[in-house]
Amino acid sequence: MKTPFLDTIYHLRTIEQVILYDKIMTITKAEESEIELFLETEYEKEILEYPGTAPQFNPDAALWAAKTVYLSVQLLLNREHKVSELDVLLPNYKGIQDASAIISADICLRFLPQIMAEMKRIDPEDLVIPILEKILIQFHYSAVGSDLDFEELNYETIASNECLLQLYIDRIVHRKAIKYAQSDFIKKQLEAGFGDYKKIFWAQL
Repeated sequence: MKTPFLDTIYHLRTIEQVILYDKIMTITKAEESEIELFLETEYEKEILEYPGTAPQFNPDAALWAAKTVYLSVQLLLNREHKVSELDVLLPNYKGIQDASAIISADICLRFLPQIMAEMKRIDPEDLVIPILEKILIQFHYSAVGSDLDFEELNYETIASNECLLQLYIDRIVHRKAIKYAQSDFIKKQLEAGFGDYKKIFWAQL
């Protein structure tokens, strides 16, 4: 039995490569269950390196993100869908967007900026791009370091969880994401972390 959804996400997580199919394959319930188990295992591995106490794994957010990434990949090649169908294929997250959802979704959603960049390269006017941008503005932890077009981001949820906040700051520093370091809130966090050594760690700030 073919398992395109499972195979795509497995390859993405293990070797950071995607699989393109000649048509968009239906996602089965069996695949969804296997994906949830696989992503929970990946999550449990990653949180061993996280600062503080990581939130519990959120299977719904992780599955939604995996579907979003999988279908975005397939839309690189397949465009038999009408414009009105794109929002159905790539819906917004319906659950509560808390730290658990953000970090669980990031297991797959961190790859979405690269997919979106490829879409822009192929066709800057692609109608899928604004849909993906909207998703990444909502889940901007996964977009840190990308050229996402935004004016202002909401840090309320990020600030509400110490583990997520530290992960967010660490990702900004690691990727030297200067655009994401411009808000007053993030600047304060960075200055508190760097102290007198700010110019040594990041001279551009």
